[in-house]
Amino acid sequence: MATGRDRRVRFGRGFVVLGGTTALLLAACGSGGGGSSSSASSSSPSPALPTCPVAALDQAGSPVNVVVWHSLVAKQNDTLRALADEYNAGQSRVHVQIENVAATDEELMRKFTAAVPSRQLPALFVGNDTETQAMVDSQVVVPAQSCIDADHYDMSGFAKTVVDYYTVDGALWPVSANPGSALVYYNKNHFRRAGLDPEQPPRTLAELRADAEKIKAAGIVDKPFVHELASFKTEFLLTGAHAPIVNNDNGRQGAASAAALQGNDATLGVFRWFDQMNTDGLMQPIPVAEGQFDQYLAMANQTASIAIESSGSATSIQAFLGGSLDVSGVGGDVVTGSVSGLDFGAGALPGLDEPGRTQMGGPAWYLMSTTAPEVQAGAWDFAKFMNGEHAQTRMLIEGSYLPYRTAVSATPEAQAFYAGSLAGSWLKIADRQVQTIDPEFPGPLIGPYYETRVALVDALSRMLLGAASPDDAIAGAQRDIDHALDQYGQGGF
Repeated sequence: MATGRDRRVRFGRGFVVLGGTTALLLAACGSGGGGSSSSASSSSPSPALPTCPVAALDQAGSPVNVVVWHSLVAKQNDTLRALADEYNAGQSRVHVQIENVAATDEELMRKFTAAVPSRQLPALFVGNDTETQAMVDSQVVVPAQSCIDADHYDMSGFAKTVVDYYTVDGALWPVSANPGSALVYYNKNHFRRAGLDPEQPPRTLAELRADAEKIKAAGIVDKPFVHELASFKTEFLLTGAHAPIVNNDNGRQGAASAAALQGNDATLGVFRWFDQMNTDGLMQPIPVAEGQFDQYLAMANQTASIAIESSGSATSIQAFLGGSLDVSGVGGDVVTGSVSGLDFGAGALPGLDEPGRTQMGGPAWYLMSTTAPEVQAGAWDFAKFMNGEHAQTRMLIEGSYLPYRTAVSATPEAQAFYAGSLAGSWLKIADRQVQTIDPEFPGPLIGPYYETRVALVDALSRMLLGAASPDDAIAGAQRDIDHALDQYGQGGF
């Protein structure tokens, strides 16, 4: 599906699936600094960072208005609004105004980009895991590190893997985060009928293929593996296999200046696996298109047995078992029908060599430097509320986001959720994956990340929906990413 303008779709706002080719004309945006990740809990001020006026709220003569831009949908949107209402009712110095200003992450980023030159920006911008370098380069963000240093804020209770992922040159940038991961979902009844252990999901891509072969041979499903060609899934598989997407240690040791897909055995192994699954009739490739959810329908209608999807889809997939699939939050309708006999399971993301190796996903919160000091201070105060155990627990249980604060997983509420529901048990697996992300290879740091995702989806589409070989698909992605990085390095797209 080399359409030249691919779109993104979310299901329950788990991940950004794909960025379009829309130019991110960020003011003063050039070759990003990049740099190694390191702990952000330093008690001494970090050099050359914008200041965070944490004390300005004390001098405010009246309540300050903190506007939050986001594109969360369905339960995530509802939970965020409920938490903002709770925060507003609990104090009188800050009023938080939640604004869902876009239907997709791409639209939200376009709105942000358009507002940068005029500085007509909100106090807080809820972006996503791909935007770190662009936010650094935008020059309109106060890094969390500045607020941490100024407020002597204790970061020891936060997930180090999340902190490290969002740290650039020793400074943590988002003031809050709602982590996510990816899982393999499977139909246990199909496994039973094929003679497979229903309690043993595939651990590697080779095992996934073997399971699909047995299900197909048993006549249960013609093409057992359904896969929407979302970029984040490819990225997570590559990161899990230590296959870089860009140079300079995946952009972590200096700015990414060239793609690094070619000449890597792991990258070729992932692409060849997809190609062979498709060629051998074991896979249903689903094109990326805004608002489509065919992969979920295939699982719900039992025309597919296995899928890789975001951990944020856990509560939605559990809804299958309740008799309906509600996609109204992403522009669809409520699909109802018989789901008797459905018995779904989930497991860690299969990898080339081992399961559970992945990278970060989910929203990240950025504090804008373009508002008045007292508004920035109010935004920081609300971010601290969202970082608290109570808010993080609600975002886990009601919004399917994983805890940023590590103590949340040990709370009685979280433990009951993990033990008392399918979605909870699945999110517990995802949480373990996030907590064990390899600190030496956490995922790429790329300025033109959206264009990179376009390139990866186009590559898979040319291979799985066209006739490109794995080598040709990788070469095409390499070429497209090089072009995007070159434009970004020249000061904009």
